[in-house]
Amino acid sequence: MIAIPTVWLAHSPYFTQGLVPPVDRVYVAAIKAGASSDVALKLLAWAIPGAIIQFLGGPQRQLGVLLATGLLIPNPLAGWAVLAGIAIRLGVLRLRGSAASGSLQVLAAGFIGCDALFGFFGSVLKAKPPSVR
Repeated sequence: MIAIPTVWLAHSPYFTQGLVPPVDRVYVAAIKAGASSDVALKLLAWAIPGAIIQFLGGPQRQLGVLLATGLLIPNPLAGWAVLAGIAIRLGVLRLRGSAASGSLQVLAAGFIGCDALFGFFGSVLKAKPPSVR
């Protein structure tokens, strides 16, 4: 009920200002790869390490997906934040044992939710409403 009116009101200012989610740019690059061998080779070059990392991590850990997501984010601090989160998780699990796993999962979900809200409201505040004539 809320999403449809929000998208209807916000889509025009977003697209006219080039505020497009990074994943859309990846889809465009993948589509262009069908016509350009250069882009296809670049995608393949990153697909191989991602597949290897995913295979080594196993199906329980989405390391390949994490790597692919990290490549979508143009901010290098996001990569350092992920590494810091992994280090903190390993440290807490070493100190408190597997009993802390549930709390860490809830904390991580909260961080992800807060980041999503921050990103959404930050981009909404940056978007300029269409001028009325």
